[in-house]
Amino acid sequence: METVEGLDIDTVKERLRLALRPRIALIGLTSFALQYPGDAEDRIAVTDRISHADAAGPAQEASSASTVAIVTALDADPDIRALRQRLFDVGVASAFAGDHDAGGLWTSLVLRCPRERLSAIERLAADDAGIAAADRTEVSAQFAIYMLRNHHRDWQANRTKLPDVGDSPYTPPEEWNLLST
Repeated sequence: METVEGLDIDTVKERLRLALRPRIALIGLTSFALQYPGDAEDRIAVTDRISHADAAGPAQEASSASTVAIVTALDADPDIRALRQRLFDVGVASAFAGDHDAGGLWTSLVLRCPRERLSAIERLAADDAGIAAADRTEVSAQFAIYMLRNHHRDWQANRTKLPDVGDSPYTPPEEWNLLST
């Protein structure tokens, strides 16, 4: 977890711009659906944790001010706003929200999506990938296999039962590893 003081805002903005692309959001939200099949809504954090100090005093005030500055900068970025709006237009809400664990407090941009809207995100991903209407049913089936082989809780067993279809058909190969850097 990065500290607020060590956060590179330009790097955070670039990672957020990538994470808000439909093809990336689709993987995260579908993965949540596979992991928690009883939930009616999927939710994922799409930013790095923006830390808060949880102690009182001057350091806490400076940390809170820094957190507000970072969230404000991310929220005001026109590219990020446009990407959030595009997802919102198909039913995906996004908001900066606080959370915590034993490591402390943080803020993240969280996407929330009702299950029935996942197909709308998939249509956006297909549009972005330039997939022809005639091929979308086949590509969607390939995506479903990709998710079951890589993001389902029984992924190991699924890899013995399902064919290898490669990576997500909506993500160009040059972007396969960008979120892990």
